[in-house]
Amino acid sequence: MSQIKKLASQTAYYGISSILGRVLNFALVPFYTRILPEEEYGVVIHLYGIAAFLNIIYTYGLETSFFRFTTKNKSIDAYHYTATAILFTSILFSGFIYLDAASLANFTAASEHPEYLQYLAAIVFIDAIVSIPFAKLRLDDRPIKFALIRLTVIAVTIGLNLLFLLAFPAITNGEYLSVLQPWVQKIYNPEIGVGYIFIANLIANSLYIPMLFKELGQIRIRFKWSAFKPILAYSFPIFLMGLAAMFNDQGYTILFNFLFDDPEKELGVYGSAFKLSVLMMLGIQAFRYAGEPFFFSHAENKEAPSLFAKVMHYFVVFNIAIMVAIAVNIELIADVFLGRPGYKAALYVLPVLLIGKLFFGVYVNLSVWFKIKDKTIYGTYFTAIGALITLVGHLWLVRIPSIGYFGSAISALVCYAVMCALCYYKGRKIFPVPYNFKKLFLYLIIAVGVIYGSNLISISNAYVQYGIDLFVTAVFFVAIYLLEGRGFKYKTVEKRQ
Repeated sequence: MSQIKKLASQTAYYGISSILGRVLNFALVPFYTRILPEEEYGVVIHLYGIAAFLNIIYTYGLETSFFRFTTKNKSIDAYHYTATAILFTSILFSGFIYLDAASLANFTAASEHPEYLQYLAAIVFIDAIVSIPFAKLRLDDRPIKFALIRLTVIAVTIGLNLLFLLAFPAITNGEYLSVLQPWVQKIYNPEIGVGYIFIANLIANSLYIPMLFKELGQIRIRFKWSAFKPILAYSFPIFLMGLAAMFNDQGYTILFNFLFDDPEKELGVYGSAFKLSVLMMLGIQAFRYAGEPFFFSHAENKEAPSLFAKVMHYFVVFNIAIMVAIAVNIELIADVFLGRPGYKAALYVLPVLLIGKLFFGVYVNLSVWFKIKDKTIYGTYFTAIGALITLVGHLWLVRIPSIGYFGSAISALVCYAVMCALCYYKGRKIFPVPYNFKKLFLYLIIAVGVIYGSNLISISNAYVQYGIDLFVTAVFFVAIYLLEGRGFKYKTVEKRQ
């Protein structure tokens, strides 16, 4: 099997958990937007935005360090050192948040519900301690187990959401299954309300521990500063890079608190629309899971530059096709996933958000050079510059009434485009890769033309409009396949020292 096809197959496995998981979670979006006011949904989006930052802080880049030092030293010691470090620091972080939740809540949108922060502290703690075992599954080429565990937890999360927010309230109100009412009233408290979203997440996350019992059991509590110091030195720039990258992606969940008079409502509207752009991230996330160990394992291959260039090419082609599919069919997707018309107010920014996600995916590919050359500090520089662009863009553009939401999308696009340019121009001096961007830019221009051109076709009958949009998408897919499908048979030589 060619190396690219192997990477594609592993990406597909990781994509099963990522894509199906996102699809299942998207099933909750219309559910939330039907039962929750915009303000309450905005609180949920805000707190999960904070959780995203906490996940970066709790693992501080040690997943990538685990890959690097395990493959470099041909030893499993990095598994024990990184897992031990994360365990102890996570106890400290979550302990602080849990005990001081009442004070910390005043700095969030959940000032009246400090218990929400306590739930988050426990959720992020579990996510952190299983991060290295999950990384080990990836390094060991065990994508099926990885996917099954992820999907199980996601399915349980969704099931518990439906139970706590739909079934139990209906039973308590006597709408059906009244025979269960006495039992339900013992375990269900209507006053918790939105808090059950976090409780459901916490219960489901707890399942990671028994399902990863083998990998967790292989951890030996070890800490040797002389051995851990280079691991930490390698990971720290990645940690800073991760924080900046998360700010570029989720910074709006925090910045909106300072930019709007009614931030919870604006977060509910923009955040629900923003979730649709996450569809673009499905393939990118799956690629990152499979790509990171792939790039490290082929770093010493003499054919690595040409291999990495080919990977970039097909990655961009594939994601341009996905971008067109989402943007052209946005009305259909929105009608399915967004519960009320009010939640569609920010849909007009979606094409820009999708292009921004595409550039982020390109950056993920370009960043391979500073990881395999142990120059991760450059990643910190690039993402810090991107974070500055994100911050300035929000503070400047979003404040302009005629721009509003669009300023947030423009900030994201410019941020990722600049990061790509900086990473490419520096990387070609240190680890030259023969990328063919001219052809890819042509495809992008054509795709943007198709997206905005399709918007000119407006039919009053929604179903006819859906059909036309799907037809345009199918034609674009066929054209891409005819142009690029045969080239996917490219084969590389085996690894050579």
